[in-house]
Amino acid sequence: MDLKVTTFSITDDQASTRIMSDPGGRVVESPVTRQIHLEVQNPVDADAATVRVGTSLARGSQQSDLDRLISAEVWNYRIDRLSGAALSPANVSDQPASPVREVEVDGIWVKFPSNAEQTTYEVFDQTLRESHPAVFQEELEMGGQTVYRYHQVIEPQNVAQRWNGVFNTTDFMNEDGSTEQGYLFHGVERDFFVDQNSGLIVDIQEKVDNYYGTADGEAREVVLEFDGEMSDEQVEERLNQAAEVPQQSTAQLIRWIIVGFGGLLILLGLAGSFGIFGGRNSPRR
Repeated sequence: MDLKVTTFSITDDQASTRIMSDPGGRVVESPVTRQIHLEVQNPVDADAATVRVGTSLARGSQQSDLDRLISAEVWNYRIDRLSGAALSPANVSDQPASPVREVEVDGIWVKFPSNAEQTTYEVFDQTLRESHPAVFQEELEMGGQTVYRYHQVIEPQNVAQRWNGVFNTTDFMNEDGSTEQGYLFHGVERDFFVDQNSGLIVDIQEKVDNYYGTADGEAREVVLEFDGEMSDEQVEERLNQAAEVPQQSTAQLIRWIIVGFGGLLILLGLAGSFGIFGGRNSPRR
């Protein structure tokens, strides 16, 4: 089959980010864009497909080339075409010249189940690399489609306790000249807007608060403050594509995965290494 490809971007016009290459830990305010590039690849069959997702988080063009890229990752794994569940561990490349990691993708991530229900789903968070509940909130009509909104809240969690990464720890300099180890904490509030029929995510709104803190969670240094969402044009495109999916059809599922991936990742998850869009509860109508 031909490869299916989609690319899109999510932008916060005034995010706060720590420049990791700066010895002083300089924090800047600038537009930050998360770009998602998805390919659905062989092998693919009636029940499953292989997906490859590249994610990046980058500052606006007013920054130097050296400081623009915040993080980048590539994920490869098998997915159930109907439920959205992972069928294999993901091979993840998240550091240049480093070995590929194997990560279990528990719960759902790339799309919600077709014929989505008014219930709670466990949805994967890319930064923590584990799933957390996304709770059904309300039924909406958007672009003539029935859309369910699910709300996910993850209180700040110690990322270093989940997996080892270059930027998951730091050293604090105390006033007396001593040093103390700090840890990356990740907290996020998200709203997923899901087409009920297909399970496609048509909009995501996300607010991320990542910081370096002490072992007991006291925040000391900003890493990422990001409040982003998909553009109106992208939401309209997702709704139009969802409207073309026949009721309870399996013939279009590979297309559903493509659109659903585009909407959710932010997922990237992506924050790349720093996680991913929506504390706002006022949906587009």
